[in-house]
Amino acid sequence: MGYENMKETKDNRIKLYTDTLPLVSLCGYLSTDSGFIHPDRILDVNVLLYVEEGSFHIYEEDTEFTVEPGNLVFLKQGLHHYGDIKCPKGTKWFFVHFNTNETGDGRELSPYERFLFTEADNTIKRTYHTLPKTLHIEKNSRIFSRFMTLNKMFESRDYSANLNLNSYLYEILTDIYELSISDRHIDSKWKKVLKMMSFLDEHSDSPFISEELEEYMGLTFKHLNLLFKQTTGTTLWKYHSNGRMEKAKQLLTTTALSIGEISDELKFESPYYFCNAFKKHTGIAPSRYRKENVI
Repeated sequence: MGYENMKETKDNRIKLYTDTLPLVSLCGYLSTDSGFIHPDRILDVNVLLYVEEGSFHIYEEDTEFTVEPGNLVFLKQGLHHYGDIKCPKGTKWFFVHFNTNETGDGRELSPYERFLFTEADNTIKRTYHTLPKTLHIEKNSRIFSRFMTLNKMFESRDYSANLNLNSYLYEILTDIYELSISDRHIDSKWKKVLKMMSFLDEHSDSPFISEELEEYMGLTFKHLNLLFKQTTGTTLWKYHSNGRMEKAKQLLTTTALSIGEISDELKFESPYYFCNAFKKHTGIAPSRYRKENVI
């Protein structure tokens, strides 16, 4: 793909946080008739660079990139970037400078992990996905079209365009992330985890029974729980409990079932146990949740 001597590490890839929008500071779609050498600089913003025609030669610290047509590269803030070869005449490229409010904390979400905000926890724990360093994007793709739209929004004086600029970039970056994982090989570890998730989702309306999962997977619960925790960051029981409570919320807000009937539907021992579990998860009683969330 034209990327040379690429050393992809956690330190040179950009984090896309789930609790904040990226902030656009500069955006453009440019071409050159005389060639262009990437400037020698250290920016306090990240850069997305996509080459439509021609090519770009760039260094990030000691990593060398030759970005050819249809390819993009993310350059991370605070690192030394420079070029020493002039790009060909007629080179066309799109770029955006942005900040993602990286603070060094937070937990990385695995590609297939379902993330939900836990209402019982008033402290939001930061989570993020890691953007790819490089990627190939077809010119006729939705992402390329969005690059052009973002540039028009940036140049526009329209209030609505300015208001939605940062959220639109977030959509682009999530598209890029999804594209980057779509062709990844899912190893045997993740196949097992996805199989467990599917089983637990199908049984979210019943108590957690480790023996049933053991029989379904053909492995000991100790082994399965360790694999699940190492891969997703949470335990099998917590994942199942969260799914069960999401099912309870759905029943509270979309049906006229009584608290007792919902308790029976989810196979709790009694409405008392259901109310206790729900309050522990959300911080409020089921009756109050229904009152505050039914439209």
